[in-house]
Amino acid sequence: MARESAVPGDAEYVRVEVMGVRQDPYSNAVVVLRDSRGRQLSIWIGTCEAIAIHQRTNAEFDPPRPLAQDLMIALWRRLGGQLKELRIDDLWQDVYYSKLTVEQNGQTVAVDCRPSDGLAVALAAGVPIFVADHVMPNSEDH
Repeated sequence: MARESAVPGDAEYVRVEVMGVRQDPYSNAVVVLRDSRGRQLSIWIGTCEAIAIHQRTNAEFDPPRPLAQDLMIALWRRLGGQLKELRIDDLWQDVYYSKLTVEQNGQTVAVDCRPSDGLAVALAAGVPIFVADHVMPNSEDH
């Protein structure tokens, strides 16, 4: 079950772009993020999430009916909330952690989510994606 908490404070974040979804040599899906310095972060994800992210990176993608990401965004809007950003904020025991930041009634709430789900929602909503600097690889050729 997802947990909610106040937005985390002082960590330094870098904005990233989704470069695409690829397959590793074993046919596992990997989403690749890149910051303005050229550092790349690869996160292994599930097939369904890879499809959702890939669809959202296609500018011509226009689903005939709302998908799960659209439903989530519509629910927040109907309840007076607005999605502001996705933050991938930690890596612990080979698992990445992230939060979607939502503003509602003058309050900011961070909702825990898997990075793959958060990426699909953030792309659907057109909000910025940030990664904690300490989570990004130190090398540009990672």
